[in-house]
Amino acid sequence: MIPFFRKIRKQMADDNRPLKPAWPAGRYARYAIGEIVLVVIGILIALQVNNWNEKRKFNREGVQIQKELYDEFLDNRAVLAERITSLESANEHIEALFYYMDSPKEIVQTVNIDSIIGFSLKYGNFNPSNSTIQELIGSGRLNLISNKSLKKNIYKWLQLLEDADEDFKNQDQQASTLLIPYLYKRLAMKNINHYDGLRNDQKSKLFSGDYSIVFDDLEFENLYEGKLFWNRTLLNHYKDLDTLAAEIIKQSKVY
Repeated sequence: MIPFFRKIRKQMADDNRPLKPAWPAGRYARYAIGEIVLVVIGILIALQVNNWNEKRKFNREGVQIQKELYDEFLDNRAVLAERITSLESANEHIEALFYYMDSPKEIVQTVNIDSIIGFSLKYGNFNPSNSTIQELIGSGRLNLISNKSLKKNIYKWLQLLEDADEDFKNQDQQASTLLIPYLYKRLAMKNINHYDGLRNDQKSKLFSGDYSIVFDDLEFENLYEGKLFWNRTLLNHYKDLDTLAAEIIKQSKVY
């Protein structure tokens, strides 16, 4: 393209048309104008090339970030699946306890209540890997993600995490300050931990095995009703997080 403009400039300067004596500098003026035009065009082309290079670099970084988000959220979904399964199992065992509270004592004695209580107490916090998101926000590089919906979902993910963490704290407080101390005073934790995989030795010899001490107690029922409430609340938030994580994985996948 530049040789083309040089040719035009040369024509402007070297044409053989006779010049009027009154304007002897006209030829040099046309030459200077041609030089200026050529320089301006060169600068514009250089700027355009630089913009293209910057855009390519920007796009490459954006693609790399999406790959990192994709891998990170695949791992997060795997952990979420474990937490959801654990909570659903705990809720099933809580419902079983409610069922046996209404059963005759003879039937209760045939059931492994220690095992049911042990599995009913299981729960866990969800601590996802957010290193990519934290680095993007902390460095101000979130604008490298061109997908506006993906950026919106990233902020939504962080908000849902805060809500889920608050639910976990409420659940943990209810269990650690109310339910567990109640069980400590009335049942053999050695037996319960045996079926929870925490102990492999023999069961307690100090507990008579009479669960009517708790099954006939309204406080026991109320404590487990509270635990079930927080379990379900946390479970709903985990399922919302799982749905959102699946969407983020889909949006961040680089084809």
